[in-house]
Amino acid sequence: MAAASPVALRMRRSRARRRQGNVIVNLEIGPDATADLVTLGWLTAPDRGNKDALARALTHLIERAIWAHVTSSTGSQGQVCFTCGLQGTTVDALISLGWLQADCAGNVDAIAKAFRRFAGRALDVARRGALDLWNIRRR
Repeated sequence: MAAASPVALRMRRSRARRRQGNVIVNLEIGPDATADLVTLGWLTAPDRGNKDALARALTHLIERAIWAHVTSSTGSQGQVCFTCGLQGTTVDALISLGWLQADCAGNVDAIAKAFRRFAGRALDVARRGALDLWNIRRR
């Protein structure tokens, strides 16, 4: 029996992946996205050009988003938004850090606004790598 050609082997692997529910997608990842992945700790700087490392980083990021129940929706201004469930400890942390007033602990809109502001600041700090952006007063 003759050995299978490389094309036939590739097709067998493709069919096996489909049977298992796996898919392969092609993505074009720009330098800003890879820089953000490095800054946020999902990817190491030397691996920015490594396709396997980048695929692992994106897979882990996606798995974490699924674990956190992050869902996508389109905002009123055509912006992409995400929703996720917050634990009570997160609300407590927002209060203790001064992002949310204690009397708003039960107000969903106030919590969402405080969390968005906090997350925006966290991303800004992560992108710039400057701790002083938090405006934390030293004791």
